[in-house]
Amino acid sequence: MVFFLSIVSVNADASKLKLMAEEYPPYSYKQGGKPHGLFIDLVQKIQEKLDGESSEVTFYPWARGYKMLQFGDGDALFPMCMTAERSGMFKFVGPIFWDDVYFYTTKDSGIDLKELGDAKKVGKIAVTRDDVFHQNLVSMGYTNLDVSSSQKCDFLKLLRGRADLVPMGRKAISYFFERNPELDLSVLKRVGPPIFFTSSYIAFAHDTSDEVVRKWQAAFDELKMEGEWLKLLDKYFPPDKVN
Repeated sequence: MVFFLSIVSVNADASKLKLMAEEYPPYSYKQGGKPHGLFIDLVQKIQEKLDGESSEVTFYPWARGYKMLQFGDGDALFPMCMTAERSGMFKFVGPIFWDDVYFYTTKDSGIDLKELGDAKKVGKIAVTRDDVFHQNLVSMGYTNLDVSSSQKCDFLKLLRGRADLVPMGRKAISYFFERNPELDLSVLKRVGPPIFFTSSYIAFAHDTSDEVVRKWQAAFDELKMEGEWLKLLDKYFPPDKVN
C-alpha cells in the first residue's frame, strides 16, 4: 500500500506542474489563443502517459521564463538548449530536437563571412537576452551583441537595418517565419560556417525531485519507442522541407 501510494504521489507531482514556454514556432507558440507546437504536443503526450491531465502552459518572454525557472517560480520551461553552465542549474528531459545554428543577414547587406571571426567585425548582432545564442556568443568572445526580448525583435531589427546579423537554427528558421508572416524570409540569406550545434530539451527547476524528472524521461523514451515522437517531428519538420 505504501509503495502504491508513493507511485500515485509521484505521478501526481509529475503531471501537476507550472509549465512555461517561449513563443518560438514551431517548438511552442499560440494560434487562435491556444498553445501549439512540437514541445506543446510532446508535453501533453508525456502527461497522458503519467495519467495526469495536461497542465496549462503559460507563455513568457525568454529572459523572464528563464529567471523564473532559476528562482523556483516555475517548474518547467521549454524549449531549452543544453549548455555546460545550464547542466548544473537545471534538470533536463530529452534531447527532443537537434539543429545547427548559422548567422543570417539581408541579401543586400554585402556581408559575406569567410570565417566565424569575421562576424565580430560587423556592427551589431541581434540576440535574445539569456537565450542559448546570446550565452554562447558571449562565451565565444563576441562583444557586438544587440540584446532584445525575443527572436521576433531580433529579426525585425535585421529587416529594418538596425542589426547586421541574427543567429538562428537552420531547420527552424523557415517554420519560425511561417508563424510570423510579417517577417520576410525571402530577403535573407545564410552566411558563413555553422556557429555551433544545439540540442533542445524540456528543462526543470533544480529543486524538482529526481523521481519526477525520471518519470518524464521514461515517458518520453516510451513515446520514442512507440514512434509517437517521430510522428511529431514529421508533423512539424516534414523531411522534404528541412534543408
